Amino acid sequence: MKNIRQYILPVLLCGMALSACEKLPLQPGYDYNSSHYDNKVNMTAMEFMKSRPDLFSSMLEAIDYVDTDPAYKDIKPLYSATGYTYLLLHNNALSNLEDANSFYSKNTFPNPDPALPPTKGTSWTQYDKKVVADLLKYHILKGRWDYSSLNSTPVWADSYLAGENDPLAKVYIYMQATREGYIFFNNYLVFPNTAYKEIRPRTPGIQATNGAIHVMNRYFVPPTQEQFDNNK
Repeated sequence: MKNIRQYILPVLLCGMALSACEKLPLQPGYDYNSSHYDNKVNMTAMEFMKSRPDLFSSMLEAIDYVDTDPAYKDIKPLYSATGYTYLLLHNNALSNLEDANSFYSKNTFPNPDPALPPTKGTSWTQYDKKVVADLLKYHILKGRWDYSSLNSTPVWADSYLAGENDPLAKVYIYMQATREGYIFFNNYLVFPNTAYKEIRPRTPGIQATNGAIHVMNRYFVPPTQEQFDNNK
């Protein structure tokens, strides 16, 4: 009998404790509200850029710059068209002079004083319009390339620049086969150094009303024939 009593008391105490817990409300701050990341924006790629001039003012200026030339009137409407994937270039990728990899930093001009280093760009008007137009065209991909269509097998996607005159204007894309599932662009062996560029979006997979958007901190250039042939 004594042995039975020594088990009854703890059981009763546990029952009382559980009963008390059921009657107590959750403490403030413990409410759980379910949520999820919504990657859809109710606007086109052009409208999205215009809504964030703090990020895309340089790209918008580049688009307006080439749009003044009748030869490149086709570019601006593309950002409101359908059937494309947009690699939108953050200001860091284009005009940030403190970033050695930005377009203005890498595409320099001879210094009047040969003893001084080349000067960096400060305005799109310093560059030939074809150079700027090709830059923009290369960062618009034909088709939809995002999490819904990519896997770990790399593909060479045609850019809007690709054609008879620029058959190598393709972008190398794949999704990393890891838990993170990063999307990489032009992450191929770069000859002759055989190093990887390791470039992925700062913000991937934004869904605009007219296509997928990936916001990039780096701009790309088309591959050489050697890079294309050795990264298939």
